[in-house]
Amino acid sequence: MATRIRKTLITTLACIAVQGLLCLTDTKAQERPFHTAIKTGADHLVIGSFKDSYNQRQFNSFALEWDFVTDQAAGNGSFASAFNWPVFGIGLNYNTLSDVQFKSKYGHYSDLISAYGTMSRDLIRTKHLGFGYNLMLGLSYSSGYYDPIDNRANWFFSSPILFYVAGGGHLTWMIGKRIDLEANINVRHNSSARFAYPNGGLNYWGGGLSARYHFQDRKAPKGHVFKPSHISTDMYEKGWSFEIYGGGGVHACAAEWLAYSKTVSKETLAETHLRKWPMASLNADAIYRPGGRFAAGFTINGFWNSNTDNLKWADSIIYDEEANAASKGYAPFSYGLGLVQEVFYNNLALYVQEGVYLYRRMGIHAEHGWLYERAGFRYYPEALKPFFISVCIKAHKFKADYMDFSFGVKF
Repeated sequence: MATRIRKTLITTLACIAVQGLLCLTDTKAQERPFHTAIKTGADHLVIGSFKDSYNQRQFNSFALEWDFVTDQAAGNGSFASAFNWPVFGIGLNYNTLSDVQFKSKYGHYSDLISAYGTMSRDLIRTKHLGFGYNLMLGLSYSSGYYDPIDNRANWFFSSPILFYVAGGGHLTWMIGKRIDLEANINVRHNSSARFAYPNGGLNYWGGGLSARYHFQDRKAPKGHVFKPSHISTDMYEKGWSFEIYGGGGVHACAAEWLAYSKTVSKETLAETHLRKWPMASLNADAIYRPGGRFAAGFTINGFWNSNTDNLKWADSIIYDEEANAASKGYAPFSYGLGLVQEVFYNNLALYVQEGVYLYRRMGIHAEHGWLYERAGFRYYPEALKPFFISVCIKAHKFKADYMDFSFGVKF
């Protein structure tokens, strides 16, 4: 307890000191679509998933962010006005995850450090109050990951580098032109995204307080309940578009890990490095964009999985002969149809997809049903037009299969 209190006090004082130094710097206001701000805060968090694994599930989080606050200099008809003048930022987060206590003596976490990008958007704003949502995406580092001998109860992380995703709501009190106080509640997730296995992932939630200091006086719009404005038609291309793109990634095979667990000793398993199996996809989308912010359409997807022979071997160990005889078989190629939705901010798009397999043969353990999901980002740089790049997570029942990096062309 003493260590936990000392760690909390040191981190809090460090955040206050950094903010105090930065507040002494006064930047001359200029006519530009954003101004800068610094934000510090602390959260109290609770692990929500697999709570029976722990004696103590609570820990603290401290963050420092450098924010870019859009204001009316961007002008009406811009993406900034259509999203109610959002705040973008980059941040660094420190979690005292080592405070969490496993019931098993063979489980522990280390403290978690995350670097991320963030977007905060008000849905309702009055003269002094704002209410809206936050989104965060980045990478984390933890030295306390799975080991089959010393840390086998921690099957949530299997690599030191983790993906970090968070989202939630905020209530902001704008004290003056330079200072905001904010209360927030967020849900957060860390996992290896199948770059390593086991990959249970860690879900946690909680709330806290933060303060933001603006280096220039705000030029925010007058208080209102947000009503989206139209984006100027010269900032996007209305109508149908067609996209062809392909890419790939790697994943660690869950069936392979389970088969090794059943056939080798813990010492041998500790020295066994699961192979990263290549995955690939080829896709074609037909998308209609009726306005500046949204687009929707249809997609055709083809997938290639390189480890079907390995899946067959793993299933033969995990399951009995009767189950293997009833298997649908194994094929490296599968394909499906789906619906896709995109949300645009300038040349960046968040997209989500729900698909159904028309053909898939992956044996027993990797047979996850006929539905699949994909979610990620696409970037359409003006300098590379008509080409674009994208990254997404492909998942089954919202559990990661692999991360897909793609390159495509838009017609």
